[in-house]
Amino acid sequence: MNNQTMMARLQKADHILALSIKIICVTLLAVIVLSISASIFTRFVVFSPLNFANALSKYLMMWMAFLGAGLAIREGEHIVVDILLRKLKGKNRTRLLLFINTLVSVFLLLIVYYGYLYALSGIDSSDPFVFGINMMIPYLSVPVGALYMLIQLNITTLLQLWGEQHHEQRGGV
Repeated sequence: MNNQTMMARLQKADHILALSIKIICVTLLAVIVLSISASIFTRFVVFSPLNFANALSKYLMMWMAFLGAGLAIREGEHIVVDILLRKLKGKNRTRLLLFINTLVSVFLLLIVYYGYLYALSGIDSSDPFVFGINMMIPYLSVPVGALYMLIQLNITTLLQLWGEQHHEQRGGV
């Protein structure tokens, strides 16, 4: 299998993964809006507040934020200091990019590991306001989101490196 085939498959996997996460995030946002809207209606019109709406919205927002961070990595929307990266060309640029992304990957792996350990600490507790939800579920947003960021970072890095390599092979500057 040649590089172009691998790149095409990786781009397709990247597209499917990003589309899935976008659908999840939009769904989470819709549930947040509906929950808060229903809470406002019941509190000020019916005078019987929904006690679960605030906590549920907070948990859904956590999931949406951590999953959305991976989408931001995909789009290159995270804060980055790239002045040195822009100045370098060729192999030096590639080496620096790999070094930076390796450090970020190690950091994300640590977040996945310790986030999972933290999520396990919530296995015996529940939130009585949100239908008795096991607290492990909201806590899992951290390691799952970090895992998605890790996967997305590596896919984006590979696509960027293959794109630069393809550009150099065609005689680009």
